[in-house]
Amino acid sequence: MQEEKIYNAAVYARLSKEDEQRGDSASIETQVEMLTRYVTEHGWNLAEVYKDDGYTGTNFDRRPAFNEMMEKVRSREINLVVVKDLSRFGRNYLEVGQYTELEFPALGCRFIAVNDNVDSLNRGNNDEIFIAFRNIFNEHYSRDISRKIRSAMNTSCRSGKFIGAFAPFGYMKSPDDRHKFVIDEPAAAVVRRIFQMRCEGLGYRRIAITLNEEGVLPPREYYCQTSGKTGNSWKGNGKWSTSAVTQLLRNEAYIGNMVQHKKEIFSYKDRRMTAVPKDEWIRVENTHEPIISMDVWEQCRLIDKAQSRPRQNSMKETSLFSGLLCCADCGFAMRYQIERRRLKNGATALYEKYLCGSYSRSGRTACSTHSIPLGVLYELLLNDIWAKAKEVCYHEKEIAQRLMERRQKQGQAELSAIQKSMRSLEKRAAELDRLIRSAYEDKVNGSIPGELCAELLGGYQKERTENAAKRRELEARLAEMQTVKNEVQEWISLIRQYQDIDTLDREMLLRLIDKIEVGEVHIEDGQKVRDIKIHYKFVGYIG
Repeated sequence: MQEEKIYNAAVYARLSKEDEQRGDSASIETQVEMLTRYVTEHGWNLAEVYKDDGYTGTNFDRRPAFNEMMEKVRSREINLVVVKDLSRFGRNYLEVGQYTELEFPALGCRFIAVNDNVDSLNRGNNDEIFIAFRNIFNEHYSRDISRKIRSAMNTSCRSGKFIGAFAPFGYMKSPDDRHKFVIDEPAAAVVRRIFQMRCEGLGYRRIAITLNEEGVLPPREYYCQTSGKTGNSWKGNGKWSTSAVTQLLRNEAYIGNMVQHKKEIFSYKDRRMTAVPKDEWIRVENTHEPIISMDVWEQCRLIDKAQSRPRQNSMKETSLFSGLLCCADCGFAMRYQIERRRLKNGATALYEKYLCGSYSRSGRTACSTHSIPLGVLYELLLNDIWAKAKEVCYHEKEIAQRLMERRQKQGQAELSAIQKSMRSLEKRAAELDRLIRSAYEDKVNGSIPGELCAELLGGYQKERTENAAKRRELEARLAEMQTVKNEVQEWISLIRQYQDIDTLDREMLLRLIDKIEVGEVHIEDGQKVRDIKIHYKFVGYIG
């Protein structure tokens, strides 16, 4: 008598917004209860329950519970997957087939879709045709429901209904109708003050600094505090910034207009957002009570027009160090600034400098100035490049050796070991390909049973996957070792061209420099000093 196979079953349940559109869709807990009962009635071991609540069926990679389950399947801890129906498993025809027709059989994992009466252990040719058509139908349903949802959302936008997640700062969603705004008076008072400061001629940065100095909460922090929610994952410094003030002052919601459909998803399979052209935005006027008057709005637009100007240097060109400088303390990019100073003789001089970007946009509560004159940077870079070029000309071998030793800790022994391992893995990969082809041919010819073939393929595939991962690691390490040598030589060839320089230009800096970290001035032994690290391309910081 043949011993009955022991099954360690995984119950998988999934539900998304598109599934909720169906009248017969079961909740996550209902699915779990039904499937758990099904597993228990058949006497199988219930190994784990996996739930993806709110995740689309068209994408397998972005489902955390599904990916966790597949790790257990691939490690052979689970050999039976049970779902409510094929649509709960997935709505992408090709990927569903990849799992049910190839990966599960190769791993020796049984697959059951209860309501669709699909069981990979008892499947005939008609079942395969039924499954294929069912999967195509499920994907078609996702495409159709996505189109209908998008159409319904655009209709709501055109009728002036708000469909976003969060109301603009100064408003909150109406308790009676979540598609409408009502004024949130404490935040609205801040909005009115921002517009008033702008009407008085204050710049965006000055407004942000003033709000930060007074401890006024910015929109995200205000929402978290008033809603009682914590764990704001947004990466920022928690301060008002120039961009936050700019966006607020240009938001038509504050004059009672609803402007939506600025972004949309790429497709029903790809949930990434893409920008919509401005002429396709949906604008509906007078949908809610305004916070500011049209006179104030128009005054701000006139000030925007009068004060707009490009950020250029004194020669009307892009700043020499633009995009190369960053604050050593907070990591923000340095911002170029021009000041006009009146000299004792009455003449006006331009003073060019760089400031920490975080300080520049949010004030001292975010970071310190890190102010450094353009002239100081110019002389520093000129001297450093000249000195390193001269040093390379006189001591090229010593410098190359020092840089190689600093960036590459392992020696020739590791290189030889890597190359030997690579040859061994390549030989085994060719052998595995031959074994896999042979197993398929034996199954087709009837030389070996299907179960034995699946078991062999599963073992071969697992070994091939593991070997491929090892090979990628070795290739990366080998490329890294070779790249280090090439990059050092490339930097030496590049830097020695500048041994006779007496001026800097932007093209030269872009070729040589990766970034420059600017520290704040501090006192050492009674002297003002500043730490500046120049990171060269190919070799990084050279102390």
